[in-house]
This record gives sequence, structure tokens and C-alpha cells, in this order.
Amino acid sequence: MLKTGLANIFLRALTLAGKFLVLLSIAHYLPPEQVGVWGLMNVTITISLYFLGLDFYIFNTREILAQEEPQRTPLIRDQIIFHGLVYIVVLPLLLTVFVAGVISWKYAVWFYLLLVLEHLSQEATRVLITLSRPTMANLVLFLRGGAWTYAVVGIIHASGDARRLPVIWMGWAIGVTLSIVVAAAALRRLPWGESRRVGINWTWMRRGVTVALPFFLATLSFEGIQYVDRYFLQHFRGDAMVGIYTFYTGIANVIQTFTFSGVIMILYPQIIAAYQRSDFPLYRRLMKKMALGTVGSLVILTALALILIKPVLHLIDRPLYAEHMSVFYIILFSVGLMTLSYLPHYALYAKRRDSAIIAATVTGLGFALAANAVLVPRFGLPGAAAATAGAIAVMALIKTGTALKGSRTKMAFLFEDPDGGDSRDSKQGAA
Repeated sequence: MLKTGLANIFLRALTLAGKFLVLLSIAHYLPPEQVGVWGLMNVTITISLYFLGLDFYIFNTREILAQEEPQRTPLIRDQIIFHGLVYIVVLPLLLTVFVAGVISWKYAVWFYLLLVLEHLSQEATRVLITLSRPTMANLVLFLRGGAWTYAVVGIIHASGDARRLPVIWMGWAIGVTLSIVVAAAALRRLPWGESRRVGINWTWMRRGVTVALPFFLATLSFEGIQYVDRYFLQHFRGDAMVGIYTFYTGIANVIQTFTFSGVIMILYPQIIAAYQRSDFPLYRRLMKKMALGTVGSLVILTALALILIKPVLHLIDRPLYAEHMSVFYIILFSVGLMTLSYLPHYALYAKRRDSAIIAATVTGLGFALAANAVLVPRFGLPGAAAATAGAIAVMALIKTGTALKGSRTKMAFLFEDPDGGDSRDSKQGAA
């Protein structure tokens, strides 16, 4: 795990550094209103990706992991066909984003181009992760979200005429296209001959939709918890406040993304596979490793963020951002809670306790909507940050409480067998 983890951390570090440089450059050269447009475009694309995917990958991840290698390619092929059908329905419906005025019509071409490219790259990355190829997955992620950023930053620093959002979006589109090419080359090596001998399984596809739709509801709720605050800010306080909020969340989210890529993304496919094989000693070891790695990463990265935030504000030289620095501390708290919530989440997911995951996220979204509606009009940025922190806390507590329910040991969801016994019971039984 050490070599793989270091390689993943290196690639992710380059990706995050590139995104960080883009964020700093935009904040330095563009007014907060344009930073707000950038943030809303990113958030809306992120949410729209789930409408294209419908979380079908959650169903197919389990299916792929349950099969031997030759039987996996027909499942991947059928997923590609499924997404093609979804495109026909969903892409026209997303015109409501422009009708509602969330994004200006003049950016519609960029929105659709980036959305489709991002989705193709995202699904390819997920397949690579499922196939336990995290280094290749992180390489694709680097091309998708990191490599192009360095070129764009250089261009906008060198040329005043290039300091426009379309220039940044063009670089983004080129980077994502390259990531798709690399992912396709990696997946081309799979034994696709089996998929040519097996017909399209429409029954399996329909079953997948049935299984995935509840997760889709949960995912929309999960994304809503994290991003609905931007839309409330835009409505009540304008694009400039969204720009400031985007800046601080962009910095804080480095912690969550870095931890997920360096620790969680490597381990969760192995955790799911171990539980499906009923290899509970391995499952416990992997969950413990995930817990220790997550907490350690969170502590180190949060400390670095607290140390570096003032030099960063000095670097961008925009007093308006510094005036709202208190919001950053609330956002850091939210990111910490969100990162820790992955532990009970994957314990529940491995055990197929899907209804608990859905209930937690839907409840969290309900809290987020109510809290933002009350707090944002009155308190602005701090209100949005507090609403999101509260919603994440509600979701995390429900997941943790459900995972611990009926257990006899603290943090038993990390170490217990399915019948509720802890690791010592298991060892005694085996003896």
C-alpha cells in the first residue's frame, strides 16, 4: 500500500496544487463576481453529473467486484450503453439551468461541453478504481483536473487579454479530453472479447436502475448538503459573496480531496470485496487502516491550512476576502466532519445498509435547506457556512449512530463481524 499510496498522493498533490493555483489566479485577477460565476459553473456541473450518471456505478461496482476478470467487460459495456440512453433524456432537461438564470445563456456551450467530457472521464476513473488501479485512476484525474491548470495559470499571468473565464474553460476542456484518451487506452487492455460474445443485458440494466435510484436520491441529497448554500448566497447576497465563499471552500476542500485520494480511494474497493467474501479479519484490518489514515491526514492538513491561510490572503491582495476570513474556520470544521463521515459511510455501504445511508443524507439535506433559508438572508456568508456545518453534522451523526447501533464496543462498525461481535469474539470463535 505504501508505494501505491505515495504515487497517488504525488499525483493528487500535483492536481490539487494546479487547482489551487487556478483559484488563486482567478481570485487575484478577476473581480469576486466573476469568481462567483466560476464557482456556480463548477457546482452546477458537479450536480448535473449525477443526473447523467444516476449513480449506476454504485450498482455496477458491486457487480464487477463479484465477477472474475473475463466476465467484467460485458458489465462495463452495458454501463456505457446505459449512460448513452440517459444523455438523450437528461441533456435537454438541463436547459432549465439557463431558464432559471443560474448560469447565463452565453455560457451554455461551455456548460454542455465541460459536462459531457467530465462525465465520460469520471465514469472511466470509477471503473479504474473498481478494477484496483488507483494509480492509473489518479493519473487520469491529474490530466482531468491538474495538468491543464499549470498551462492556464501561465497564460493568464503572461497576458492580460487571457484573464477571462472562457480561456480557463478552454484549458479545462483540453485537459479532460486528454484524460479520456488515456483512460480509454488503459481500459482497452481489458479482455473485451467476452463482451462481443455476450448480448446486451437489458434486464440487468433495468435491475441496475432500480438498485441505483435510491442511491441517486441519496447522492443528490449529499451534493445538496455541500452546495445548496451557494445558490442561497447568489439569490440573497449576489455573485460577489458566492465568489468569496468559493475561494474559501476551494482551499478547505483540498483537505477532503487529498485524504480521499491518498487513503480512502485506495482502501474502499478492498473493504467491499473483503466483506463480500466474508473475510471479516481482513475487513477489520482494512477499516482500521482507513480510520487511522483518515484521522492522521485530517489533523496534518487542517493544521497546514490554518498556518497558510493568512499568507495566501496576502498573496491575492484582495481586502474583501480578508474581511470574511472567519468564514474559513467554519468551513474547515465542515470539511473535517465530512471527511470523518466517510468511515461510517463505507462501513454501511459494505454491509449493504443502503436505507441508512439514504435516510442520513436526505435528513441532512432537509436540515441544509431549512438552515440556509433562515441563516443566509440574515447572516450572509457565516450563515451559509454554519448551515452547511450543521447539515453535515446531522448526516454524520445519523450514519455513525446507525453503524454503532446494537454494538458492544466503541467504533465497533470498524471492527465487528456481521452478527455484532467484536474482533476478540471473532478470534475466540475461530480458535
